[in-house]
Amino acid sequence: MKIANTIIKVLTALAAVAGVVYIVATYGEQIVAWCKKTLENLPKCPKCEEDAEVEVEITVEEAVEEPVAEEVPAEEPAEEVVVEEVPVVDEAEPVADEADFAE
Repeated sequence: MKIANTIIKVLTALAAVAGVVYIVATYGEQIVAWCKKTLENLPKCPKCEEDAEVEVEITVEEAVEEPVAEEVPAEEPAEEVVVEEVPVVDEAEPVADEADFAE
């Protein structure tokens, strides 16, 4: 029964993907045209309109600036590696096997 359910789920997922591919292939141009028309009809934000109207004047002196030397950060000391001690197991002490935990 589990195998049948898994097969049905896989076939359903494949059918959904095939449906989406068919719709995009058939109506893709119409979907793109609708999206463009919708985006053009959206109201413009006031901040964007203000930024578009501002003209920036740059003089030649401002455009040619001296290159700024980048600061190289000082090397940080390497972190110390902490080695954890492995506890010593006494051979007389019982140890659990994987089979002990199997259902």
